[in-house]
Amino acid sequence: MKGRKSGCPANIRDWQVSALDGETGSWVRIKGLKTLTRTVDSETADGSAGTDLWEEPYVTKRSVTVKLSGKAVGCAASGDVDPGQQLLDDYARMAGCMADLTVRFVDPYCHAMEADFIVASAEKEAGESENAVAWELRQVGEAETLPYVPVNAVEMEESEITLRVGESREARFSFAPENASNRRFRVTVNGARVAAVSEIGEERFTVTALAAGTATIDVVSMNGHKTARLTVNAEE
Repeated sequence: MKGRKSGCPANIRDWQVSALDGETGSWVRIKGLKTLTRTVDSETADGSAGTDLWEEPYVTKRSVTVKLSGKAVGCAASGDVDPGQQLLDDYARMAGCMADLTVRFVDPYCHAMEADFIVASAEKEAGESENAVAWELRQVGEAETLPYVPVNAVEMEESEITLRVGESREARFSFAPENASNRRFRVTVNGARVAAVSEIGEERFTVTALAAGTATIDVVSMNGHKTARLTVNAEE
């Protein structure tokens, strides 16, 4: 993953940004992000402020600040905040080394890196909407460029389920291997009159039976077009 010119915002709507939850040891996707601004504290010898390598500031002992901006997302009905955004907020309330959070960035071309950051602040921003939010992260130590790992398979937790008309149920799936670089996917429904898909999240979605019959739901990886299929039997 290549760096951007110092202080220049990058559009990251199509990136996958995840944070490592220190309590559970699992990666949590941060949703709603729109831009990343990376600022290096001084210029290089040739007068340029940009660098192609995220590791370079560590070598030269320069400080780096990353600003993540986006839109607050979550469930309006329950008031729950997106788990990834909540994790950033939680770390921003901590002090010193306790606020050290590992963050992974994967761009649309599957270039990936991760580094430790101190979450210095979380704030609401004046922007296009009152839901604009931003976090300031200060890089700690050296960033690690991650190797590209292709998706070998997508697997459903269950291959077939039976629902009564009007009933909903969560379906889960997983990528193999677990450390696959590109975990983006699409969901397609064959039999849209019988079943509908909603609340698509990280390796899960909700299925609702609409009418008696049989439908199939495919989860297709964006990398390698690997497919997992769920058969839905809907009964009156």
